[in-house]
Amino acid sequence: MKKMLALCLSVALLIAGRTHAGYVLEVDVDGADDGPITYHPNFSFGGDTTTASTSALSTAVGLSGADSLFGGDGVNFPDTYLYTYTPGVDGDNNGTNAVAGQVLNTLGDIGSLLTAGTTGPYAIYATWPYTSNVSGGLTTYELSGAGGTLASVSLDQNTAGPSRDVNGDGQIDAGSGGEWIYLFTANLDASATYTLSQTSTSNTFVSMRSAGVLFDRLVPEPSGIALALIAMAGAYRRRK
Repeated sequence: MKKMLALCLSVALLIAGRTHAGYVLEVDVDGADDGPITYHPNFSFGGDTTTASTSALSTAVGLSGADSLFGGDGVNFPDTYLYTYTPGVDGDNNGTNAVAGQVLNTLGDIGSLLTAGTTGPYAIYATWPYTSNVSGGLTTYELSGAGGTLASVSLDQNTAGPSRDVNGDGQIDAGSGGEWIYLFTANLDASATYTLSQTSTSNTFVSMRSAGVLFDRLVPEPSGIALALIAMAGAYRRRK
């Protein structure tokens, strides 16, 4: 019976979760914080924005230490950055951009242990270098698919995350960023393509910032089979 108990628990854990987690989309994929930028194939500009300036790296876990972006040359429309993700095609890049089981931010969010690329719920995050000088007002993130808008949030990039000591001098430095900032959760279909847009309110010099976004496959509620196996294990223990 002990072997049966161990088997029940092992199968339940296998059903509840697997290894790997997340698709990290860095705007710059050359791995160097040096000014020149090599755009991720799933990144582009929108509206009438055609370029943006480069800046320092974000220290968020899972990034390669490459350049970030700020501002843009939008005139008639807000500065706009676009990120696309097709779960069944882009899958999971945790092998090179490790976020599985890692602390994502000061608030304590942890990267899940499920392989991205399948249908299900995803927590979506954004990151930018630690900053207090974004001057374009609120930055809006909107996720859309074939059915229209799935989720949207507007935030102040200067205050979206907790301020902290980033210089190592024991003093709290005003600002936000340098970690994964949670945006929202959405259910994604593996076969569909989704676009996450990032837009500024005003096209100032530092209208907004970005180093990348993260699509993190969430751990779903335990399945009926897993719950049944856990219940069986509990019943056996009570009989003991």
